[in-house]
Amino acid sequence: MEPDITAASRYGNDPNASYVLRGLAGASCGMGFFSLIVFWWTPFGGFLATVGLALGLFCLFRGVRGGLRGERYALAGTALCATSLLIALSLNQALRYMMWDSTW
Repeated sequence: MEPDITAASRYGNDPNASYVLRGLAGASCGMGFFSLIVFWWTPFGGFLATVGLALGLFCLFRGVRGGLRGERYALAGTALCATSLLIALSLNQALRYMMWDSTW
């Protein structure tokens, strides 16, 4: 079943019609999953989660759903990246405190 092409999507007023914006929402979701896998890798996992969070928030503010059937990839990516960033930062601070008695 082909998606309905309305006048709003033909002329670029619909953010869900853009392949690039839908790709950014999907990239946020992908970066969230991968950053959850490598959260222990200190600079890389945090960088992935931060970039994915920024992309997800950008897509959320623009109103991009991400999927052709209305899946909310931007929301899922934002949640995954925020969770990964929270886990990475809290474990990093906890381990730094336990090993070296310093919070910063």
